[in-house]
Amino acid sequence: MKKILHTDIVGQQGINLIESICLKIGFLWHPTGLEAGIDGCIEIRNTSTGEVTNCIIQVQSKATEQPFEADTGATFEYRCSEKDLAYWLGGNAPVILIRSRPKTNEAYWVSVKDRFKDLAARKSRKIVFDKTADRFDENAKSCLEHLAVPADSGVYLGTRPKPEVVYSNLLKVASFPEHYFVARTDYRTRPEIFAALREVTTNVRGEWILGNRMVTSFHDLSVRPWIDVCDGGTVEELDTDEWAQTEDPVRQRDFVQLLNASLREKLFPKGIKYSKDHNFYYFRATKDLTDRDYAYQSREHKTDRWVFKGYPKKSDPSKMSYYRHSAFEGRFIRYGAEWFLQVTPNYHFTRDGERTSFYAADLLSGIKRLENNQAVHGQVVMWINVLTERSLFDVTPQFLDFVSPMQFALDAGLDDKTWVKREETEKRAALEARAPDERQQVLEL
Repeated sequence: MKKILHTDIVGQQGINLIESICLKIGFLWHPTGLEAGIDGCIEIRNTSTGEVTNCIIQVQSKATEQPFEADTGATFEYRCSEKDLAYWLGGNAPVILIRSRPKTNEAYWVSVKDRFKDLAARKSRKIVFDKTADRFDENAKSCLEHLAVPADSGVYLGTRPKPEVVYSNLLKVASFPEHYFVARTDYRTRPEIFAALREVTTNVRGEWILGNRMVTSFHDLSVRPWIDVCDGGTVEELDTDEWAQTEDPVRQRDFVQLLNASLREKLFPKGIKYSKDHNFYYFRATKDLTDRDYAYQSREHKTDRWVFKGYPKKSDPSKMSYYRHSAFEGRFIRYGAEWFLQVTPNYHFTRDGERTSFYAADLLSGIKRLENNQAVHGQVVMWINVLTERSLFDVTPQFLDFVSPMQFALDAGLDDKTWVKREETEKRAALEARAPDERQQVLEL
């Protein structure tokens, strides 16, 4: 025969007592049903206006018909199981334990997380209930409101409306040339082809790749100077869109290789060089190693940033300790049918404008510790300007153009001032600080 034990009946009587008291107070009771340590939630309701707040307190009920443990008439004890206590303390919602004796209409409560703040109490797992102060009845209303409503406690199931814009570091590739060209060549390496091109023209372009003695390029390989390094009888004109949408990983890799070659060619006239060793793009040193700044339009106003700057030694200001170059890692990614360039800001440190500094790793780690989210966002905006700007004096063909990065409007956002207060002191100070002034930011060795 199926059975419902008397202890189950007593347990339900305890739940019913809690619901009855909640309704007397004017709060709502939401039973959990299937549960592993929480029997239900109390939802705070404004008893004056009837408005519900979505502020909740999780409740664990422990009902009994027996006398309370260690009952002195004024106090009694209850010892929690290790599993229950670990579960209650593990979440971020306030949890109360209600110990009740339904047949006498007695119920007492404690805030679990407040009661077990210190390690000694945590180890003992013991709760001492005060029968006067801890009584669960209408007089507990204000204490329950205080427990659920503060911003630094409890769970808010509905976020306060706060529109927010999320800016992406993905630059969409505007379009590709309609066609690309392939042709056979007798040359085996890129340096050989570059050398041959320099013999016939001063305008040597790099938007091409070489593999298995086949040149692939957005340039028309049937005209000069390309016909001087390719077999004109083997030139084929093919559809770029078909290649861009291929699912073949080898062809995809070749396509990205051509995009990277085109990006390098696009950025070089702007004074930006690609480092094969570090796999990033960086502003080259000026010829005389003087500082260089770059003016651009930020989200709010016109500004500028040092993109190449030298930092003297503290011990001897007449000598340079290191040079810092603004840099970024660029990665082409396809989402659906669209191609994007993922821009991740970085820095390059040199000892003479060319050779990598011996202390590059330490310098990079140091500047990353100084930067907050606002500073990184500013760098992304700068690189977006670099990649999307087009001068009236640009007369050379550019096969790679980008549109403004994707951004998303959200219906809900975070109140930065509220959550930052919860961070540790040092981290909070960094997050609250303004973006470090590029002109003042110095790392000492």
